[in-house]
Amino acid sequence: MLTWLFRPQCAACTAPCEAPLCDACKSSLAELGPACPRCALPTGEAGLTCRRCIREPLALDLVVAPWRFGGELASAIRRLKFTGATHIARSIAPLWAPLLAAAARDAVVVPVPLHWRRRLRRGFDHTWLLARHACAAAGIAPPEPLLRRIRHAPPQSTLPAAARRANVRGAFEARGAVPSQIVLVDDVVTTGSTLSAAATALREA
Repeated sequence: MLTWLFRPQCAACTAPCEAPLCDACKSSLAELGPACPRCALPTGEAGLTCRRCIREPLALDLVVAPWRFGGELASAIRRLKFTGATHIARSIAPLWAPLLAAAARDAVVVPVPLHWRRRLRRGFDHTWLLARHACAAAGIAPPEPLLRRIRHAPPQSTLPAAARRANVRGAFEARGAVPSQIVLVDDVVTTGSTLSAAATALREA
């Protein structure tokens, strides 16, 4: 009975599966492809910096992402965030652990935290779980809590792109000794505003 209850399953559709995603769900994965080297916005041309980064660059050296957001990977992340299925963070860690290992070779991994109110309501911080399991899968040092979210704000996903930067401005502060090389981790990157706000707090420290 225990073997059946805790059998490995697809992180998206829950079908019995040894891999992070079953073959059907895995087929929906789409690699990021050619993208802006600063913000990872798909551009269709390798090495092409997007207009936004030329005009108003983010407070980041670069953004890297292995996959486009969508398909069954998006379903898995929504299950993690909104249904309390915390095991999904461990299940999907192999999908991006190699990228994290390469990026964090000489750096400290720092997850972008939730505000304490949202963390209390949800019962966990999904980004922390994603970072912790990916670090373990990559065989690197565990993440460090060098950021604190000091201002509660509406979720970025509920706002238009133009309002997102203002929504998270001043939302973070650094805590403890801040090293010179940091890899910030978040679950989804759209405009990059949240990552940029977190990076600004770390740079100021």
